[in-house]
Amino acid sequence: MFEIKKQLMWSKLRVGLVITIALLIIFLTIFFAGNIAEILSPKSELKVQIQDVGGLRRGAPVWVSGIEVGSVKSITLNPVCGTVVTLSVDRKALEFLRKDSEATIMTMGLLGDKYVELSNGTPQAEPIKPGDMIKGINQIELQDVMETSAASIKKMSEFIGKLEGIVEKIESGKGTVSKFLTDPEIYNNLKETTKTLSVIIKDLKTGQGTIKMLIEDPSLYNKMLAAASSMEELSRTINTSSGTIRKLVEDPTLYNKMLAASLSIEEFSKKLTQGDGTLKRLAEDPDLYENLNSASKRLSSILEKIDAGEGVAGSMIKDEELAIELRETIRELKKLTGDIKEHPRKYFRFSIF
Repeated sequence: MFEIKKQLMWSKLRVGLVITIALLIIFLTIFFAGNIAEILSPKSELKVQIQDVGGLRRGAPVWVSGIEVGSVKSITLNPVCGTVVTLSVDRKALEFLRKDSEATIMTMGLLGDKYVELSNGTPQAEPIKPGDMIKGINQIELQDVMETSAASIKKMSEFIGKLEGIVEKIESGKGTVSKFLTDPEIYNNLKETTKTLSVIIKDLKTGQGTIKMLIEDPSLYNKMLAAASSMEELSRTINTSSGTIRKLVEDPTLYNKMLAASLSIEEFSKKLTQGDGTLKRLAEDPDLYENLNSASKRLSSILEKIDAGEGVAGSMIKDEELAIELRETIRELKKLTGDIKEHPRKYFRFSIF
């Protein structure tokens, strides 16, 4: 009897264990939903700097090229960056990411669930490392599109209203545009102007004036081209030679000397203005001018008298006989002087006793 009870209890215990293990397996299957291998795979953290997460929640999936590689671990506020999102990503997925990769917060389906899409980055950038921070951007939301569309529709309505006002003014005959549409005088004036312009063009084609020559004759162009070539050759010659013109262009010696000379002249004029010397008196004192003017008048009067033959000086200039006598006298004096030098005892005798 005891053995039967023992076997019955053992049977019940085995059934309970089987049921417990089955329930545990079902629970684990439902809870992990087939992602046990992913949960047990090694993870690495990445940080995303973004201003506004746009409703992103903790646990949201992280995708790379459309493949889920992790989830959002935490979302924290930052006084500098705005918001820092910490991602838990498979280590194998880091091989496909670079330093310049970007994280975009996108909307999944119609329910509006958020997820993070990571771009691969450029091949030239360095590989990303665990703990690095990348830049995050927000996807344009439907609400933003609606707000922009509403603002655009409002501006279009305002523009249509203004256009209707312009059309009403044109229909009522106000403004320049209305005159263009309703007044035939403008058309007539344009027609006359066109005829006059046609006549002018015809005269230019058939005439021999300057404008026709400028249009048809290439001589002026050729001369200008030759002048430009000559100027280019002159410029090349100046640049390659060592003549005066190049020295004037490149050598500052002449400029420095002229500058020093101008400074000297400025200093001299300052001394002349501030000093009390003769030059300042010549420039400012009128007495010397009056004296010189009076002396020049007297000298002019004397010269006039001499020219008229008045006085001894005038007689010496005008009287030819007196001039001849003076020349003879000077000649005799020269002879006498020469004879005295040769025979001094003939003219001078000295005796002590």
